Amino acid sequence: MRTGRLALRPVSMGDHTALLAHWTGPLVRRHLFGDRRVSAEQVTEIIEASRRDFAAEGYGLWALRPASRRFGESSVTGRALVGVAGLCGPDAAGDVEMVYSLEPDRWGQGLAAEACLAVLRHAFTTAGLRRVTAEIDMASASSLGVAQQLGMRHRGMGPGGTAIYAIDRTQWLGTRHRQTRRQQNPSPEML
Repeated sequence: MRTGRLALRPVSMGDHTALLAHWTGPLVRRHLFGDRRVSAEQVTEIIEASRRDFAAEGYGLWALRPASRRFGESSVTGRALVGVAGLCGPDAAGDVEMVYSLEPDRWGQGLAAEACLAVLRHAFTTAGLRRVTAEIDMASASSLGVAQQLGMRHRGMGPGGTAIYAIDRTQWLGTRHRQTRRQQNPSPEML
């Protein structure tokens, strides 16, 4: 998948070293893994689980790298890992969770929302999911902002004081329709 600034491709063992470095960074692991250090073996397990999920469910984790600015170029080999975004689950309740992480030097640039929008589009149009959830670390105001920007709504509290946000397919389609209509017919304040 591609967005305006990102190339997303399923994680593979070729990403192992970059993922290990990314996920063991203190700022990333604080929000994604509850400050627990991730081992090389756990990264291998995550990559393998994602590969199985893609084969069985049509979704998993995508490595995020800068998109090429040159027309027609599709290779992302050699470009630095910007982060990861994707879908995990389903859990015991049948919910599929959206997860993402970015390199700290990429925070605040709108890349998380851009990547997650592509993931939601895939979830609802390609994978045929009915609902996607996100477990938000309440200490991360930016993660809360991403969930809200995507049209997700608060659904309750999760473990360890996290907040559960969710969006269903119908809600997402309505949100996308309203945004498209606004872009086509901007209000006078937006001009």
